[in-house]
Amino acid sequence: MTARLSVIFLTVAIGGCAILDDRTLSQGPLIKPPESSEEAMSIAEDYAARGRWKAALDVLDQAITSAPDDAALRVAQETMTARWAEERRLLEDRILIGDAENQLQKIALLEKLSRAAPNDLVVASRRLYWKEILRANAEPLTECAERYVKGQPALAKRCFLIASDVVETDALGERLAAVGAYLKEGEELAEERRRQRAARERRARARVLLDRAKAAIEADDYRRALDFLKRVADLQPNNPEVAALQQTAWSMISPQIDALVKLGDHLYLNEQLDSAVATWQAALTLKPGDEAIVARIERARTVLERLDSLRKRQRPGGDGR
Repeated sequence: MTARLSVIFLTVAIGGCAILDDRTLSQGPLIKPPESSEEAMSIAEDYAARGRWKAALDVLDQAITSAPDDAALRVAQETMTARWAEERRLLEDRILIGDAENQLQKIALLEKLSRAAPNDLVVASRRLYWKEILRANAEPLTECAERYVKGQPALAKRCFLIASDVVETDALGERLAAVGAYLKEGEELAEERRRQRAARERRARARVLLDRAKAAIEADDYRRALDFLKRVADLQPNNPEVAALQQTAWSMISPQIDALVKLGDHLYLNEQLDSAVATWQAALTLKPGDEAIVARIERARTVLERLDSLRKRQRPGGDGR
C-alpha cells in the first residue's frame, strides 16, 4: 500500500512539474527586454552605476542587435566600453599599489629579522625574493605615476614613492623625475590656493567683526567693541580701521575706568574693603588684565584675609588667649 501511494505521489509530482514547466515556457522570458534604445541606455547606466559593467554592456549589445542602425546606441556602447576600460585600469592599478606597499612592509620586517639573525639564510632569501618582485614592478609603477599625475595626484604620488625606491635604470629615473617635478608644482599650487582661500576667509571674518565693533560703539558698549577689535587685529594686524576705532573706544571707556579706580581707592582708605574690591572688579571688567587694578584687588583681599583670621582668633574658644 505504501509503495503504491509513493508511485502515485511521484507520478502526480512529475506531472505537476511538467505542467509548471509548460506554463513557465509559455510565459516567455522573465525579464522584459527594453522597449526603446533610451530605456536600454538607462538600464545600462543603472548597471554601470552599481559596478555591473558586464551586465551594462550586455544590455547595450542586445539592444544594438535589435536596432543595428541606431547611432545613439553605438555611441553609448563605445562610451560604456571606454568607461569600463578606464575603471578596470584604475582597479588594477590600485591592486598593484596595494601589493607593492605590502611588499615594502614585508621587506622592512624581513630586514629587521635579518639584523636579529644575520645567518638565517631562509630570512635572507625571502627578503631578496620580495625585493626582486618589487623591482619587477618598477615599470608598471612608473606608468601608474605617469597615468594619474594630472587627474589623481594623490594616487600618482603613491606610485611615484614606491617606484622611486626600486627604480634601477636611468630611463625610468628620468621619467620619475618628470613626474616628481609635476607633483611638486601641483602641491605648491595647491598650497598657494589654500593660502589664498584662508586669506579670503580671514578678510570675511574680519569684516563681520569690524561691523560688530562699530555697532557696539554706536550702542555705547565700548568694552564689547574692544573685544571685537582685538579679534580683528589678530586676523589682520595691519588693518588701518582697527587702531582708529580702538582709540575711539578707549577715549570713551578710560574716564569710566579712572572714576571706578579712584572710587575704589577712596573706599579702601575708608576701610570699606569689600566695596573697594567690588568697585575695582568693575573697573577690571572694563580693562581686563590691568596690572595696577589687579594689584589693588590682591592687596585688599590680603588685608581682608588677615582681618578674618584675626577675628577668628579673638572669638571665644578660638586659638587666641
